[in-house]
Amino acid sequence: MGFSSSSETSSDENHNQKPSQASVISLVVIISLTRIGHGLFMSLSGPTLLYLVDNVNGTVSQVSAMFTGRSAGFFVGTILFGLVKKRWPKYKPLTTIAVQIVIAGVLVLIVPWLTNLALLIVDTTIIGLMFGFFDAGLQSIYLQLWGEKGSRPYLQSFHFFFGVGAFLAPIISAPFLEMADQVSDDDTCPRTVDGVSVTTVSYNDTSSPTSPSPYEGLNPVSWTYIISGAYTIVIGVIMFVSAVLRIEDKIKTNHEASAESRREEPIRDVVWLFIPIMIYYFMAASVETVYQSYIYSIALCSGLQFSVRYELLMIRDATTLNTMFWIGFMVGRGSGIFYAKYFTPKTIIIFDLITTTLALIIMSIFGSYIAIVPWAVSIFYGLTVATLYSSGISWTSNVTNVSSTYILIFGAGNTVGVMTMSPLAGALFDMSPFNVIYHILAMSICNDLVFLWMMWIGRRHVKKLNISESKLNLAEESEKNLKTRL
Repeated sequence: MGFSSSSETSSDENHNQKPSQASVISLVVIISLTRIGHGLFMSLSGPTLLYLVDNVNGTVSQVSAMFTGRSAGFFVGTILFGLVKKRWPKYKPLTTIAVQIVIAGVLVLIVPWLTNLALLIVDTTIIGLMFGFFDAGLQSIYLQLWGEKGSRPYLQSFHFFFGVGAFLAPIISAPFLEMADQVSDDDTCPRTVDGVSVTTVSYNDTSSPTSPSPYEGLNPVSWTYIISGAYTIVIGVIMFVSAVLRIEDKIKTNHEASAESRREEPIRDVVWLFIPIMIYYFMAASVETVYQSYIYSIALCSGLQFSVRYELLMIRDATTLNTMFWIGFMVGRGSGIFYAKYFTPKTIIIFDLITTTLALIIMSIFGSYIAIVPWAVSIFYGLTVATLYSSGISWTSNVTNVSSTYILIFGAGNTVGVMTMSPLAGALFDMSPFNVIYHILAMSICNDLVFLWMMWIGRRHVKKLNISESKLNLAEESEKNLKTRL
């Protein structure tokens, strides 16, 4: 009887473990595919920036306002998730996120038909809101299911697959950019007329009756957004099916031991900790986004005079330069999945900050006239900047619980940074393209100092928590002793 009971128990455990493993794999794959779509859309704006300028008949600085709108939407989305989670603590976000992903895919798909600047900004703002909500929601799922330590590889994979999508963006757009470039030999870069900076681009002007389009009015670059939007819609449908099958509940039942158990501290106790963290994300997101959004146009329009023509690994090909950044970025985030188990988040961040600053110093000194420098720096910079974001989340989670309401602090710093720094970079680009590199270098140096501030505040916070816990334990022990005597 005893043997039979033991055998049945073992059989039940194996039966429960198999659905759990299958559910974990399914959830991670779905989230990863979602992040590929997120990275694809977010990074298309880099190589297709001049196309968007032409499509709305504006300038680089004007179209850069869409970065502000997208970031503002992302900011609102992260706050909205935090508020929803606070109001309904047991809220499961997968179904809502799936619907939002489908809507975001439709909005991405219609970008080529938005020839009005205001409509483009509104569209990207709404997309940003959707992305902000599910970005916070999906990271919250990882933190809640696996806790601070267990979630580290999952968070690294979360950001790695964003890099995969971002890497694919210039590859997908490259042949369409070359097709569009063949239509006209006009200048593609900012020029000054009576002291005012304007931008002309080499893409086909479909409004001219004297220049019939061989593409029947649809610019070839439009297909990059159609592909991105269609992919996002499909992934949203798959996630919706998974949510209906209650995949999250199946995982939670079998991972209760590793789940986050700490309560979130009152805001009055963590506000001074969150201020430098948000500034850190302000800088970290800005140096990454501004570089990947403008490096293609900088190489094309600066004294380097790179080409639009796509030939893989050709030194003076601007699209390959953008691809090299994303190769480095993808490798950095992919390797982070493994070394996050062996190095503390603090060690990873310090290494990343030092090396990114060194890379930008080299780019600032030599990159404006030696073609191999931006090519090599882009790979190395992508490699080192890749784990700044995810390691910052792990570092913060190690200090205090941020798996629920406070998950919004990362998106807050991120979006305010991109919202303000991208338009500023656009204005600097119109004055002189290489000014953007100096702008990124200044932000990188500032972030080195901000992380020192973070570490100081973090140590003080942990020390304060330890003292409070010691006092609480002493009070509980005294109360037990008193009851024993009575």
